Amino acid sequence: MKKRFLCVEPIKVILFLALLQIFISVPNAYCSTPVVPPAAQERRAAVSQADLSYENSTLTEDVTWRGTVLIRGYVVIAPQATVRIEPGTVVRFMKSAILRQSPRLVVMGRIQATGSAERPIFFGPNLSDSAHGDWGGILLLSTEKRNQFDQVHIEGAETGIDSRFSTLTGKGIVITRSTVGMALKDSTAHLSEISVSESETGLDIRDSEIDLRDGLVFNNRRGMNGVDASLVLVSLALRDNEQGIQVEDCRLRFTSCEFSGNSIGALVKGGEGQLLLSRFLRNREAGLQLSGARLRINRTLFADNLRDGVRAEDGKSVIWGSSFSGNGGFNLVVSGQENLNAVLNWWGSADETTLLSKLSGQVISLPWLTEKPVLP
Repeated sequence: MKKRFLCVEPIKVILFLALLQIFISVPNAYCSTPVVPPAAQERRAAVSQADLSYENSTLTEDVTWRGTVLIRGYVVIAPQATVRIEPGTVVRFMKSAILRQSPRLVVMGRIQATGSAERPIFFGPNLSDSAHGDWGGILLLSTEKRNQFDQVHIEGAETGIDSRFSTLTGKGIVITRSTVGMALKDSTAHLSEISVSESETGLDIRDSEIDLRDGLVFNNRRGMNGVDASLVLVSLALRDNEQGIQVEDCRLRFTSCEFSGNSIGALVKGGEGQLLLSRFLRNREAGLQLSGARLRINRTLFADNLRDGVRAEDGKSVIWGSSFSGNGGFNLVVSGQENLNAVLNWWGSADETTLLSKLSGQVISLPWLTEKPVLP
């Protein structure tokens, strides 16, 4: 019996190994076919043909774009050239087979993108559904000519408009699903009626001057950053961002602005300026937080913030003619030892005990308003 066992078992092993080799060599739908996520299947090319097509090109003469423009890799507008883009034009970007870097448009000359409300100009990746960083974006590189973006939609860029040592104007710019909506560095911009959403950072302004009127920055991780900049904001709403606006050492003039539904509506470090006729509503931490900032705050509403209306680390700012009500924590809290002058404000009640209970720290509040002021 022992001798038979030693003869049979090797045969079983050989047969098992042969069957295993046959199983591995036969194509198997479950093993050899990759599973493609539905999202990846949907991200197909948006267009395969275009009216104009470029690949890693430099434009040295004036040209007009209309219809559909497909850019593989990069296009550079040389300093002596102007590209004019007509209403309804669609400009799409895709990677070049030659270069692996993100495709982008580099403007060293001038760009005049003038769409209309009915027929906006579109910049985006050559994909049916865009996502953050699918293409590089539009770079203005040391061009102080009259670069114009009117009624323009930008989607899925690393930086929608990246301006370096340049000048631009724009009206009706809509930027969505970008890593940074718009970045200005050592630049000047006059903008109106813009919208930036679903981005990591809506606006990033550094060492620049921006005049922005009638805009909406919403549903971004960071609404707006400013460093060493001049910011004139009129009728701008920053809503439902994780961070509203954070500025450092800036010159500010905010008029009729709204900061609502953010973590902190506005965080101001250093700098100086004016806050007028604005609204800080339903922010999760505080409406306004001040640190070393010299601001004149007048006729402004701080209401229904989940915690504090205003937080200040010092008394460098002054607040008057404003209204505080419905804030979950304090209406005004001063954490430093310096007095903050906040007279002639409405504190949510005419009763002295009640209104003083909503103030904390070195606050000079008397005289206060006994009736709520009418604010727009």
